[in-house]
Amino acid sequence: MGKIAVVTDSTADLPSKFIEKYNINVIPLKVRLDGDEYEDGIDISREEFLDRLEESNEVPTTSQPPIGKFLDLYKFLAEEYDQILSLHFSEKMSGTIKTARLAASMLEDIDIRVIDSETVTAPLGVMVVEVAKAIKEGKQMDELIDLIAELKENVKIYFTIDDLTYLERGGRIGKATAFIGNLFNVKPMLTIDNGEITPYKRIRGDKRLYKEFKKLAKQELTNNKGHKLVVLYGKYLDNANQLKEMLTEEFDWEEVNMIQFGSVVGAHIGPTPFGMIIYK
Repeated sequence: MGKIAVVTDSTADLPSKFIEKYNINVIPLKVRLDGDEYEDGIDISREEFLDRLEESNEVPTTSQPPIGKFLDLYKFLAEEYDQILSLHFSEKMSGTIKTARLAASMLEDIDIRVIDSETVTAPLGVMVVEVAKAIKEGKQMDELIDLIAELKENVKIYFTIDDLTYLERGGRIGKATAFIGNLFNVKPMLTIDNGEITPYKRIRGDKRLYKEFKKLAKQELTNNKGHKLVVLYGKYLDNANQLKEMLTEEFDWEEVNMIQFGSVVGAHIGPTPFGMIIYK
C-alpha cells in the first residue's frame, strides 16, 4: 500500500484548520487589484482582499499558477509519497488544470493523477477534504477516484450575490440589468452545473430568498440523515448566520461548517455573496 499525497489549488477556499489537519498541499493562484498582484492566501488574506475589493473602483483579475509551482511541489512530494492526487477547479473556468497536467506529463517517473473536480470554491474544498479523510482510512487511488466521481454528483451548492454591480463590472450582465436588479431587490441565486457557475433562479426580496434556500435544503435531504452542511459567506456574516440558524433549526445535520469565499472567487462575484453546500 503506497502513500498518497493530496494537492489542490487555492480556489478550494479551505480554512487553514482543514489544510493542517489533513495535510493538504495548496498551490496558490494570483489575484490582481489596484495595480498590486498577490498570491492568493499567501500575500493577502481573503478578509483583506474582500475589504479592498469593496472599496475599489477597479475590476480585479486572476491568473493561474506558473508551471514551476506544480513541478516543484510534485518533485518535493515524490520524495516522501508513492502517488499524488492533484484535484483542481473546473477546466471550464480556468487553465489551471491544464498546467497541472502539463507538469505531470513532464515528470513521467512520478505517479501523478490530475483530476478535474468540475467545480470551484468550497465544493472543491469539500471534495479535497473527503479524499484526504479516505486516505487516512487506507483507501487507495482507484477508490479515491471513484469517491470523487460520487462527490461530483452529491455535492450541491446554491448561493446568491447581494449586489449585482460586481457582475456588471466584470462584464457578465449589462448595466441596465444590474441597475434594475438592485433597484427592485432582485437577487440571482446561482449554482455550479457541469463545471460552470450558472443562474438557478431570480428572486425578489430577502424573505423569498430564505424560503428558497429552505426549499432546496428540504429537496436535497431525501431521508434527513447523514447530510453535511456548509454555510458560505463573503465579507459579512449577518446573512450567513441567519441562513445557518434557519437551516440548523429546521433540519438535522451530521456536520455543520462555515467557510468564507476566497479571493479568486470574490474577484468574480464580489465581496458579499452567501449560500450553502449540502452533501452526503
